[in-house]
Amino acid sequence: MKRQPAFTLVECIAALLVTSLVVVLTGYALTAVRTTSRLSLAQATDWVICLQELESADHHFALKRADRYQLELRDLNQHRNYELCLRDRLYLRSVNGGYMPVFSNIRVEQSGFKRLDSQRVCITVTRTNGQKLEGIVCFEKDQ
Repeated sequence: MKRQPAFTLVECIAALLVTSLVVVLTGYALTAVRTTSRLSLAQATDWVICLQELESADHHFALKRADRYQLELRDLNQHRNYELCLRDRLYLRSVNGGYMPVFSNIRVEQSGFKRLDSQRVCITVTRTNGQKLEGIVCFEKDQ
């Protein structure tokens, strides 16, 4: 009987082990890339959503007063007063009690509000990771 050239069982198992190792390592690398991309995208998205909520038609916030670390707002829909405060996070506080965090991980000393005119405020925020974000919010006219 003549022997035909072929792979041995040991060679097949070694090839399967190398292939599975490459697949597993590629999966880990793709997961790391996705996680990194998602975090940076999520931070930018959170900032845009924060600014959109302040200009939202659901609230119709009117600007009453602006300090470096605090804005006084009036919700024209519900006729309630709120304060947008900047501490270690940006949060909306009801004058009647209670608050809602809006944006977190902020360096207060490098952040602040700057009133541009009767309706617009420039909000500058530096996150604890060093990322600097800035946006201009246009509030409703107070009636």
